[in-house]
Amino acid sequence: MWGYVMGQKSAAQAASFARSAGASQAMTSHMRMIDVDERIDRLTLLVEAMWSLLREQGLTDEDLAARLMELDQSDGTLDGRRTPAPSTCRSCGSKVAAGLTACQFCGTAVLADTPPNPFADT
Repeated sequence: MWGYVMGQKSAAQAASFARSAGASQAMTSHMRMIDVDERIDRLTLLVEAMWSLLREQGLTDEDLAARLMELDQSDGTLDGRRTPAPSTCRSCGSKVAAGLTACQFCGTAVLADTPPNPFADT
């Protein structure tokens, strides 16, 4: 009888730990969402400030729309986002998706490209 009770107690403790772990993961996810929301709010404010300054310099909404389309098409697809181009593996010649640190076929390390400077003169 004692072993049976201890087994139930251990099972109850394990279930309690599992609930605690789930609650912890939920809290972490919630905090990440709050962080993302705050970043989006700051970026929105930044974009509004920049656009108001550019309007004061004589640019129009049409100028903005044309530049948005130009930048969107710069990766070859008009899809509302900029997708980084894949690099080519220097060892096997395979295309390596942006963000990977090594070729998915041969394992050769991908040389880190210098990220583009959005404020550089082009």
